[in-house]
Amino acid sequence: MRKRNSKDLLTRATGRFYTHEFIGRRLADVVVRTAQLEGRRSVSVIDPFCGDGRLIGWFLEAVSKRDGARPRMWSVELWDCDAAALDTARKRVLETAAQLGVEVEVETVLGDTFAHAPSRFGEFVVCLTNPPWELLKPDRRELDQLDEDVAREYVAQLRQQSSRLVEYYPLSAPRRRYAGWGMNLARAGTEVALRLTANDGVCGVVSPASLLADQMSESLRRWVFEEYVVHDIAYYVAEAKLFDEVDQPSVTLVVSPGVTSHSPTMLVVHDRALRGKEVRFSEQEWHSLRSDGYVFPLQFGPELLGLRSKWDNLPSFADLEGESQDDLWAGRELDETGHRRFLGDKGDYLFVKGRMVSRFRMCEAPSQYVNRDGPRIPSSADHYRLAWRDISRPNQRRRIQAAIVPPGMVTGNSLHVAYFRDDDLERLKALLAVMNSFVFEAQVRMRLATAHVSLGVVRKARVPPLNDRGLTAELAQLVARCEKGDEEALTTVEVRVAQLYGLSHEDFALLLSAFEKVEEEEKRALLTSPAWRCPSVGSQQLAR
Repeated sequence: MRKRNSKDLLTRATGRFYTHEFIGRRLADVVVRTAQLEGRRSVSVIDPFCGDGRLIGWFLEAVSKRDGARPRMWSVELWDCDAAALDTARKRVLETAAQLGVEVEVETVLGDTFAHAPSRFGEFVVCLTNPPWELLKPDRRELDQLDEDVAREYVAQLRQQSSRLVEYYPLSAPRRRYAGWGMNLARAGTEVALRLTANDGVCGVVSPASLLADQMSESLRRWVFEEYVVHDIAYYVAEAKLFDEVDQPSVTLVVSPGVTSHSPTMLVVHDRALRGKEVRFSEQEWHSLRSDGYVFPLQFGPELLGLRSKWDNLPSFADLEGESQDDLWAGRELDETGHRRFLGDKGDYLFVKGRMVSRFRMCEAPSQYVNRDGPRIPSSADHYRLAWRDISRPNQRRRIQAAIVPPGMVTGNSLHVAYFRDDDLERLKALLAVMNSFVFEAQVRMRLATAHVSLGVVRKARVPPLNDRGLTAELAQLVARCEKGDEEALTTVEVRVAQLYGLSHEDFALLLSAFEKVEEEEKRALLTSPAWRCPSVGSQQLAR
């Protein structure tokens, strides 16, 4: 066993990703353009998670290029929990100021920013930072290499830190915590930065892109967009590879306290070559974003926001769920952790992994059983279920991979499952047709910021009513053909579902244009399908 200091481990658990120069310089430029600096003799500036001080250095360089009168003195504070990084940051800021002929005073604070910050809320005219990007929880790999006493102390310190963060920064606390963990330091760090900013100040923050898209960040997002003016949002794709050792999509925000963001905010999307594209939202699109918890379509489809009116009045996937006999149940079945110890050649239920499921069919037959003395089999395994993969990378051609899993098989948690309590297989196949469609996937993709197609995101997607027997029969028949690889059926079912959503031919063409990995030949086949000339049973019913 290795003996390591629990404080060192705590520092590692609250680590960071250093800011790429392109991101940092652009952020600093926007902050300087936004800040109200005229008429001030001295300006207070802080980076509460300063690392090596690069953001404040770039900020001073941006200030030196600004036209007009500038403050004579910059009072800079640098905070960090890493003594070596803090010393580097101080030297860097002083050297940059000397090179630029800028007069600065630099104060450093070594310690826990999250604990120190509440006594300084509202003090700084400029706050510029990149908070740590970590989920606060113990690393099992670290614990396995520690002496028992050190491991116990480490976990205790993390729990104490987590409880303190929830108390100090409730807007950043997750709605659900697993085994008592779940506090995201990037969220909490963003809340810290905004609270440190003075009423007449400006704040610039670097964050994982999930801040603007995931469910856990909704409370914080609403606070930001409804209590602050958001001047600038920039998004950087993971493929730009802007952070060492991790491919992570990121965003920057520049905000000022005091006035709500009633008007649309512009988004600048940067591709892998760091070319920026401006995305401007109409008042209707901004209203749609606001009503959806300010979930921004970062990775996919900002140009499709106008189509939301086509499906916003339809029931959601979550509306199908309930306790009645004909309602839907959705969830996960078995935890796959350590699955080799409970799988074997004999048993009552075959075990299905995520990789075995593809669109409309199982691409690999399961061959191992759950041992009879293994984990308890949930009752859902006795039903026909719709199953879809949890893991699905953003750059995949189609992210939703869903098929029907029969009774007698049980799924691992790399799959989500759903079934109708009355075992209406025809209706379940109709739901599968909807879920595997471009229209459903577009809705889901517009809310995704990670490589997971979570049940929470799927629940928010809208679904056309599936109560008409003629409609469900038609879709079920098409699905039966899709399961056999019938290309004509695969095309027809897409058109039928688009019609059910009320999309015109032009609407569908716009939606398909957002799927960059889908070949033009397939798009042409979809748009020239004879199915457009023959309304479905369901669309005729809806029209009446």
